[in-house]
Amino acid sequence: MKTRFFFTLLLVFILVQHGHAQTITMGEFLGLIQERHPFFEKESLSVEIENKAQAGLLGSEDWNIGGSSFFTHQKLLASSTFSPDRLDVLGIDARAERAFWKTGGRFSLSWSSQFSDQKLADIVIPFPNGSMVVPTGPSEFYQHRVYASYAQPLLQNYSGKLDRLEYELSDYEIDFTEVQILENQEGFMVDLAGRFLDWVLLTEQKRIAGERTRLAEEELERTVQKRKSYLVDQVDVLRAGDAVRIAQQNVVLIESQWKALRAELSVLCQSEEMCEKRPEFDLYHMELLPAPEDARLKLREQSRILATLGIRKDQLIHLKGGFEEQERPKLFLNLGAGLQGGDDEFADALKLDKPDMSIALVFQYPLENRTAQANTAKTRLEIDRLDRDIENISLDLESGVVNLLILIQEMERVLELNQEQIVSARAKTEEELNLYNQGRGDLTFVILSRDNEQQAKLTYAQNAASYQKLVLQYRALMDEFFGE
Repeated sequence: MKTRFFFTLLLVFILVQHGHAQTITMGEFLGLIQERHPFFEKESLSVEIENKAQAGLLGSEDWNIGGSSFFTHQKLLASSTFSPDRLDVLGIDARAERAFWKTGGRFSLSWSSQFSDQKLADIVIPFPNGSMVVPTGPSEFYQHRVYASYAQPLLQNYSGKLDRLEYELSDYEIDFTEVQILENQEGFMVDLAGRFLDWVLLTEQKRIAGERTRLAEEELERTVQKRKSYLVDQVDVLRAGDAVRIAQQNVVLIESQWKALRAELSVLCQSEEMCEKRPEFDLYHMELLPAPEDARLKLREQSRILATLGIRKDQLIHLKGGFEEQERPKLFLNLGAGLQGGDDEFADALKLDKPDMSIALVFQYPLENRTAQANTAKTRLEIDRLDRDIENISLDLESGVVNLLILIQEMERVLELNQEQIVSARAKTEEELNLYNQGRGDLTFVILSRDNEQQAKLTYAQNAASYQKLVLQYRALMDEFFGE
């Protein structure tokens, strides 16, 4: 009796808790997951990584500044009277260069300064009455030069198409990553939504098991009273007691699974309040879904998987354009202009009064150009292969959608049959109970009928959960569950 009293209190507590505990919907649960789970932060970092990688490509358009200095000392072999014995040269130069993606051109600006010191003997001209010394000039000389040049491609890489190619290809990589992140996040959320549905199912199973326990205990009380009045045999009391214990075992088992799953979900969403809540979800709600052909058309328009393949195709087409650009000849217009000055005095050498200008056309073209042609042909084949992949995956997705819609439709029919089975089982239980109360039936049949009724309800709940998971899979396949 004490054991039965304990389980009665436990059942009452469960029912009271079920009626008054705070609830949490699937949307609220998934909102907590999205807000707190590190998976989403990790996925968002993928886009930032791609953005930083793209930003790094802009460095090829930065100004490059460089400089150098040198000193040389030479003892020279005298090849003529005017050859110096020694030559010392000290120099320094600075240079700034930059590429321009909009034009494909290259601009450079340079400055150089040089100081030379040479030991050159004076020229001695002998005469009969003596000799004449002719100075060879100053041994020190300063030279300065400033020079600017610009190289403009006229054929290959005109307007900087090749310069921008890698950067523009990275745009597709960013787009691909953004779509892929949504796909990954949806898959993660669908998995957690499935666990939430498992929790909903356990909640319903717990309610059904609790109801069965309550009925079993009521039947035991009635049987005990009938036994006291000698209306039934002791074996009926034992049978009723066994029914109570079996029902109580089911309650404890389901309750343990329910609490364990709730604790797991609480950890995943990092919410201690979750441990005090129960799920709020209409397990038996039916969805209104489109016809298979309409779903197939919609899938082609909004499938993320097909979108990622489309991005890859656009990227390959853009890359092929770059290879085709490399097949063109190279023709550069090189322009240069500068000023230079030189003197034995440093300040006078800075006057830079000697102009220097140049203009040139440079042509280059490999006769067979096999590398660029092979790259172009290879990329064309990759595009063709990707087209076949798109067709193949599209068919797989469409067949999956049709399969799910048929399964959902047939499951709706199964649920209707489950409802009919519950009604039939309830009527049978009432009939068996009436026969037993009239003394024309056996308690065993009453217990069996109630067990069958409970099993029909559990089957209905299980099939309803399977139906909701099928709908969940359909929403995920149509990319309608997350990220819209």
